[in-house]
Amino acid sequence: MRLKKNLLALAVLSSLAASAPPAARAEEPTPADAPPSPEDLLGNIVVVAGATRPLPRIAVLPSSSWDEEDVIMRSVARRDLELSGEFEVISDDDSPEEAWGAETLDVSIWAKKKVEALVEARARPVPGQDKVELRARVYFVRNGAAAVFDKRFLIPASDLREEAHRISDLVIGALTGQNGGFASRMTFVAGVGKLRRVFTVDADGHDPKPVSPTEEIAVAPAFGKGDALYWAASAQNGEYRIRTASGQAVDLPMKGSVYGLAFSRDRSRVAVSIADGGTIKMFVGPDFASLAPASEVGMALRPTFTPSGKLAYSGEGRFGQRIYVEDKPISPDGLFASAPTFCNHPDGVRAVFAVGVGKDTDLVSTDERGRGMVRLTQGQGRNGYPACSPDGRLVAFFSTRTSGEGPGLYVMRLDGGRPKRISTLVGDSLRWDPLPPGRGVEMKNN
Repeated sequence: MRLKKNLLALAVLSSLAASAPPAARAEEPTPADAPPSPEDLLGNIVVVAGATRPLPRIAVLPSSSWDEEDVIMRSVARRDLELSGEFEVISDDDSPEEAWGAETLDVSIWAKKKVEALVEARARPVPGQDKVELRARVYFVRNGAAAVFDKRFLIPASDLREEAHRISDLVIGALTGQNGGFASRMTFVAGVGKLRRVFTVDADGHDPKPVSPTEEIAVAPAFGKGDALYWAASAQNGEYRIRTASGQAVDLPMKGSVYGLAFSRDRSRVAVSIADGGTIKMFVGPDFASLAPASEVGMALRPTFTPSGKLAYSGEGRFGQRIYVEDKPISPDGLFASAPTFCNHPDGVRAVFAVGVGKDTDLVSTDERGRGMVRLTQGQGRNGYPACSPDGRLVAFFSTRTSGEGPGLYVMRLDGGRPKRISTLVGDSLRWDPLPPGRGVEMKNN
């Protein structure tokens, strides 16, 4: 069946269901040439035990103000520290009673709670101006009440949440040696049937917003040059064409529906999956007007770029769908592998992708060449469409799990530890990108 007869089916190729593509199927293998089962390929690999690693115990100091700005600043900082997976953040209920309303910091009362570090996150409106002053301090309990980190910023009031995330990233850096990645945003597609819309959401799950029209079927959103949001959409059963958030259609030098879209991290290259006869091919160029064929692999979908700028995607293998980096497969043949992403983790680049396992889909991780495979999820429904945080330490993904917090959008450490749900929405085609530079101005401390 030709692709134009399967527009909606192909729009969700490489989805959470572990099934072969509906078009351009390979011939069924003979029994002697049958592929191994996914479980045979994964062997005895189980979920990595990152959740058991003890974490530093920290606390966020209670708020000393009733200003809404202060409440927002503290709540954002606390949430980011919890989601980072780098710390055990003690609950407010476990904070010393003497700390609430205290005018001065007494680290001894926190030492009794076995807290190693304290975070102070404050905000106050500037009288007579549409500005807010943000301040963050970090204290190591063993060092007493002398702050080891102290920063102040003056920001536009409308940028409070965005700048609060930037402060959180700096605090994470003060505590770990590397800044966090929460000054960022995600985009994805959610919906079923003919109601599939592009959404954006903050990195902590705040304020999910649909941005594509209801009358179009949307796929493959990605942030591109100028931090503009692009996606492909079909209206009235027409071809999937690239659209922008301003409503403009982007013309390409070749015909065919678009089913995948990605930009390199520096936005100097763009990759597009385009229907060509009975298959889908990959094209790459410095811009949409200068696309050229990039691969001979069929059914080339879900393009992405590695941290070093290499093109990666999922495409046809002998027995199913494989992950390719510059036309070299890095996933085993026989696994239905989809949706690759590459995390520039402090311990080295890791590829994360989804694999079909029976009726479920799990996330696995390898190095950039496919070595050292580990399993990040197991026995928890369909988990797919991973996306790496800008700092490389977290991976976001959609899950249909019914245990724990239930189905939704999750973030977890790259070692598989401490998954936390940030939204009840379940979708596909997830991307996670840093925000453009902020407007805050650093102030000198008094």
